Amino acid sequence: MKKVMLCALGMKEDGTREALSFRLANQEDVNSWRAFLVDLKSRGLVGKSLKLITTDGNPALLKAVKEIYPFLKVQRCIVHKLRNVATKLKRVHLKPCMAEAKGIFAAPSRREAIRRFKTWKENWQVEAERAVRCMEKDLYHCLHYYAFPKELWKKIRTTNMLERDFREVRRRTRPMGVLPSEESAGRIFYGVTNGIHNNGHHPLPVISAEKLT
Repeated sequence: MKKVMLCALGMKEDGTREALSFRLANQEDVNSWRAFLVDLKSRGLVGKSLKLITTDGNPALLKAVKEIYPFLKVQRCIVHKLRNVATKLKRVHLKPCMAEAKGIFAAPSRREAIRRFKTWKENWQVEAERAVRCMEKDLYHCLHYYAFPKELWKKIRTTNMLERDFREVRRRTRPMGVLPSEESAGRIFYGVTNGIHNNGHHPLPVISAEKLT
């Protein structure tokens, strides 16, 4: 039976990162994410020092976050947002429209980002109305990163770091086909992600069935 890995990656103000928690679930529904966050909160992540939560926009996760951490800012991953915008475009408009859209998040300030969005909207609201609506819907949540030091912007405005972890886990486990148990899946995920965030070294250069028992 296929399962999904729910994961939370934490980053401190100095930029250091570590996997806070992960667990297998049957699906990414509200109940699964709620249980995951409640467990995380009960183990110490109460939110007093937590300043921002960045998500890929999964509706179930967003709903669970709102329930468990109702007063925290939630940053929408701008990479996922731009992908969603791109799917609303005709091929003929894709390159020029997306080039301008990416410029919104390259702005040096939140005010300038909003100004660029308004200009982009004026340029494309007729030919790409669906794409404009998609961007405008979550624009406020896409710009929370501007409230933090500039050197952190690229790290906190996307979920790229976490997705890199998952790509590395998939790359290392794909030759195995099926993992023997949930415990082995947990050991692999911890081993690989811990290595990635520990000076870039991977503690499991080769994964075999023997390492999982």
